[in-house]
Amino acid sequence: MVEKTRSKTDIVGLLSLGFFLVLLGAIFSANPDLHVKVYAFLKDLRLQEIYPGVNFFAPKSSHFEIYTAAFHFCLAFAVFNVLMLGLRFVLREPWGRKAGTASSILFWSGAAFSFNWLIGGLIDWFTFLGIILIFIGGSIVLGSVIRLVALMVISTRGQISQGR
Repeated sequence: MVEKTRSKTDIVGLLSLGFFLVLLGAIFSANPDLHVKVYAFLKDLRLQEIYPGVNFFAPKSSHFEIYTAAFHFCLAFAVFNVLMLGLRFVLREPWGRKAGTASSILFWSGAAFSFNWLIGGLIDWFTFLGIILIFIGGSIVLGSVIRLVALMVISTRGQISQGR
C-alpha cells in the first residue's frame, strides 16, 4: 500500500508562476505596442466555416508580431520548465509534480514549434489550432503515463520489501 503524506507547498510551482508573470511582462515590455496589436488581432477574428455547418473564429489576415511574441514566450517557458524539472529531481519532489512539469515541457515546446510553423507560413490558422489541441492531449497523456508508471514502480517496491 502506498502511504500518503501531507503535501508540502510547491515552491517550484510558485517559482514557475512567478517566472510566467515576469516573462509575460518582459514580452510586453519588449514589444511596447503589443497590446494594440492584440486588440487588432481580436478585432480581426471572423467566423469561418471549417466543416459544413461548423464555424469557428479565424483571423482574416496574418498577425506576425503576435505570433512571434507568442513563439518567444512559449520557447522561453519551455526552456524554463526543463530547468524546473531538473530542480524537481534535485529536490526529490513527488512524481506527480515531475509529471506535471514534464507535460508542461511537451505543451510549451509544442506550442513554440506550432507558432514557428504559423509564422513561416507552413500551416494555416486551423491547422495551428489542431496541432495545439494535439499537444494539449499529448501533454495530458504524458503526465498520466508518468504518474501511472511511478505508481506501479512504487507499488512493486512496496510488495518486494514486504516479501510478496
